[in-house]
Amino acid sequence: MMLAAKQPSAEISTGGPAHGLAGGYARATAPVVLLVVGGYIVLKPYYLLPSGLPQIADMILVASLPFVLLLPQPRWSEHATAFRFCLMVFCSYAALVNLGWTFALMDPRMALGAMHYLFNLCLVIICLRIGVLHPRATLLTIAYAIALSAAIQAASAAFTYDAARLRQIASFNNPNQLGYWSLLSLCILWSIAGRVKVKWYVQAPIVACLIYLAALSLSKATMIAAVLLCGLHFVRKPKLILVGLIAIVPIYLVIESSDLFERVSGRLLDIGEQSDDNLQARGFPRIVEYPEYLLTGAGEGALYRFYEADVGDEQIHEIHSTFLTIMFSYGLVGTAAFAAAIWRLYRLSSGGAFLYLIPPFLYGLTHQGLRFSFFWLLLAVIGVLGSVASRDAVAAGTRARTSLQGL
Repeated sequence: MMLAAKQPSAEISTGGPAHGLAGGYARATAPVVLLVVGGYIVLKPYYLLPSGLPQIADMILVASLPFVLLLPQPRWSEHATAFRFCLMVFCSYAALVNLGWTFALMDPRMALGAMHYLFNLCLVIICLRIGVLHPRATLLTIAYAIALSAAIQAASAAFTYDAARLRQIASFNNPNQLGYWSLLSLCILWSIAGRVKVKWYVQAPIVACLIYLAALSLSKATMIAAVLLCGLHFVRKPKLILVGLIAIVPIYLVIESSDLFERVSGRLLDIGEQSDDNLQARGFPRIVEYPEYLLTGAGEGALYRFYEADVGDEQIHEIHSTFLTIMFSYGLVGTAAFAAAIWRLYRLSSGGAFLYLIPPFLYGLTHQGLRFSFFWLLLAVIGVLGSVASRDAVAAGTRARTSLQGL
């Protein structure tokens, strides 16, 4: 499958034709929405309420919906319209399945699954709408908000480093969250930098911060995916390969004898030897053992339904895979809708931006990363990049035809 660019890779310009609801309010509304998006990104790593519940950042994002409705309605391309529709079908069906099991089992905790997908759908819709109307401002807001958040998290992790703890968590609840957030943040930053110029003196320290945080998490899946990400990014930009190689030498000399280097190397060498590094512990056999759920979906939660006799008294965990979770939790309808959304996003994407989804997909082979909001933010960013490139290509074609007709 070819992932090469299908649209010109020129830097995005601001603005674009739009018509709709807001009239004179649109110009005043856009900065408010951008401020909310930036604030959401900075606040998202902070879990101020119990894990699993909507956090302060989520509530702020939802509160911005009235302002988003005041924005003009963009002109969506065919693939952008289809992408949004398929994503709405998936999220709506996921919410329906979880709510259905909530009442079937009389287990209110199942409703949290519905809430997660509705929040994430809200995030995508907001970012797509403001992003297509004001692409450069939106993408720079997201990039610099990630830069600020990464700097804060790296400083916090360095000052609160606990040598007695093998894996650090910074402001998150567990190290896998820290690792996945670092990976996704780097994917988002680099995908934006491929189309909108982000100063090198901003990129370099932020990339270092995010790689440092990924290493602190000691997430094996994150570190492997991050290596793949760096390979994909530098292959797309051959001029940076030499710079990267030169930078690696002093970095290696500095960290080679450090405690962090020993922990990272030991963690990677330990792949396959821990008790959870097997299919049974990660819940993969559940697909075969409970095939009756593959049609309509089992939802997420109520894991007491899946007690396998051969695990004894061990705790039953959710399936540690994004793709198998979609299949098992949301059945044929959910799998088809999500696959269709990703296919439409691929058709929509431009400038190789879709490549930045490959590392999170690799991470998702052995971890459930579907509920994580920054994964959805990455989808939205790629959608914005593709939508604007498609619109600019159509506008350029129209101008070219007009010029020829005028000859």
